[in-house]
Amino acid sequence: MVSERDRILNLKNYLRTFGVDINIGKTKARGNKGIFIGRKNSYRIDVSRDISEDKIFPVIIHEFVHYVHYIYDSSLKSLEFVFGEISDDLTEELINITVREIPKDFASALFAKKNELSQEIKILGKSIKNQYPDFTASRVFKPLERGISSPFKYLLKYDRVRVFNKIYSIDELDSSEISPVHINYIRLKSKQRALARINSRISRLNRYYNNPSELLARFCELYFTDIETVYKLAPIAAEKFSDILKMNKIPEFTGMAKVIENN
Repeated sequence: MVSERDRILNLKNYLRTFGVDINIGKTKARGNKGIFIGRKNSYRIDVSRDISEDKIFPVIIHEFVHYVHYIYDSSLKSLEFVFGEISDDLTEELINITVREIPKDFASALFAKKNELSQEIKILGKSIKNQYPDFTASRVFKPLERGISSPFKYLLKYDRVRVFNKIYSIDELDSSEISPVHINYIRLKSKQRALARINSRISRLNRYYNNPSELLARFCELYFTDIETVYKLAPIAAEKFSDILKMNKIPEFTGMAKVIENN
């Protein structure tokens, strides 16, 4: 049985036959486990220096799938070059595989923070509305903003500011300097900014994990490293992909399957 380093070397040598350079542990791969970079006729895969040796092999597979996708469909927007017509059931299988890779603690913490901020905004908005019945949290409320003078007005955009060498912070607002309703309004705006950042992160997460090329790469990574699991989670996609390999529909994948099998 070949060692892990030999497995990696054999796979690297196979990828190099396509003119793909492989850099392992030389960069941080732009904060990812790995990254595929394609420019005209130049192709490169970087594997992060921050991952352990046992993760290198699946990361190379993952990034090589992005290369294959790019060669067959440079837009990286369709999976028809692999599966033909994409059914809803097949799409759901691919999504289920990629979702299992999302760190559960990260995702749950993100949504928990979103719910917490939404609740705090609701409470602050209700308090303000007691004094200003026309108040609406979804837009700028000029009657309140006009009553906030410098330097506190800067806290409508920033959580912490320095004015003439003095620090003003959302967390240290004093009702002796500014009225409680204005403090609540400033804090509401701060929490809305924080919520917008959380929503942006969730949106980026959804775009990343639902990206067609990412769905394919996650599927192939699991197929070539744990075929029993992939058949349990995605039987339709797994059966189709096995037929694709047998028919040599995509020689790059068939060749990789042989290299992996011989390891």
